Amino acid sequence: MADTDHILDIVNTARLIVCAGPGGVGKTTTSAALGLRAALAGRRVIVLTIDPARRLANSLGLDELTNEPQRIDLSERVPDVTTDTGELWAMMLDQKQTLDDLVARYAPDKGALNRSHDNNIYKLLSSTLAGMQEYMALDKLHDLYTGGYYELVVLDTPPTKNALEFLETPGRARQFFDDRVIKWFLPNQQPKGLLGRVMNPAGAVVVGLLSRVFGQAFVDDLIDFFDTLQFLQEALRTRGEMIDFILRDPATRFLVITSADARRIKEAMYFHEKLGSLNQKAGAFILNRVMPNFAVEDLAEVDQGALRAALEVEGVAPEHSAALSQQLERQYAHLAELATHNRTIIARFASQVGPGLLRTVPLFGEDVHDLTQLRRLGHFLTPSAPL
Repeated sequence: MADTDHILDIVNTARLIVCAGPGGVGKTTTSAALGLRAALAGRRVIVLTIDPARRLANSLGLDELTNEPQRIDLSERVPDVTTDTGELWAMMLDQKQTLDDLVARYAPDKGALNRSHDNNIYKLLSSTLAGMQEYMALDKLHDLYTGGYYELVVLDTPPTKNALEFLETPGRARQFFDDRVIKWFLPNQQPKGLLGRVMNPAGAVVVGLLSRVFGQAFVDDLIDFFDTLQFLQEALRTRGEMIDFILRDPATRFLVITSADARRIKEAMYFHEKLGSLNQKAGAFILNRVMPNFAVEDLAEVDQGALRAALEVEGVAPEHSAALSQQLERQYAHLAELATHNRTIIARFASQVGPGLLRTVPLFGEDVHDLTQLRRLGHFLTPSAPL
């Protein structure tokens, strides 16, 4: 349904493609297919996934991916690769390792680095705190985007009901280290006293309340955390500003991926509407796993004799053939009903976003687990490009 070259133009010209949408709709596989398509067109591409389920590795036919970029050998794994083929790289975010690397880069000395790693709040922040995975993904995006080597970064975002929260993460992280917050916990540049801190009145109230709710040990860890990691304050501010710039850049394109399911389409539309806060909009909508057309009358064209012969080859007794034929007819009628329902939803969706922005991808009969199948998927995404 999309204009013939619309998604292809995005693949060929974007600096960053953000694949967003609900969970369970094939975002990771679509991200990999787009990355492969761009690499086959001659670009140096990296696909970054936040999904810990290893779907990206499976789609690429790999056992695993790590927090370091891994190059995929296209010459050995894709038939008929031309000499002008680009490069395809892939990686899977490791939240803790990325934060450790960030702290190691900006720590003023080894003592500050060791104190950071020993702090209980830091351990919580680096491994389990909600939202930190998203921020670390955007921080890794910053490094890949500004590093100068990759011509295109494809970002596979995490499934979330409010996908916009992912894009608001840099601002929330900067607020966490805001001067007004830090002053609650740190002295006003005065020596430590008997109580350990000289605080402003507002800070004393906040710390007193936290002590009663969480205990003094937690507050001591929190004070030590802010004291030790003050060196990150400016780094988070400048990197967050750069990430905001990247997400708003015209060379950044958002692809909203969903399926022909009313609930998931509603979630995808919510994300699309909220993109305006970034002065952005969806460059295209990809509807995955669309049921092919089925019509019950097509069953009449099936050679019943050939069907019975095939059943006998499979060891089915002749007296059971009629029952199986009836079951087949019922299944065919169910598929026809699903296909009709799919197309009703697609037509309604197209009227909302405009048919020129909508691309449908059929339901594949098997999982995508190698580059050949990824290439086939890429052809449905950008059919005007040569295979």
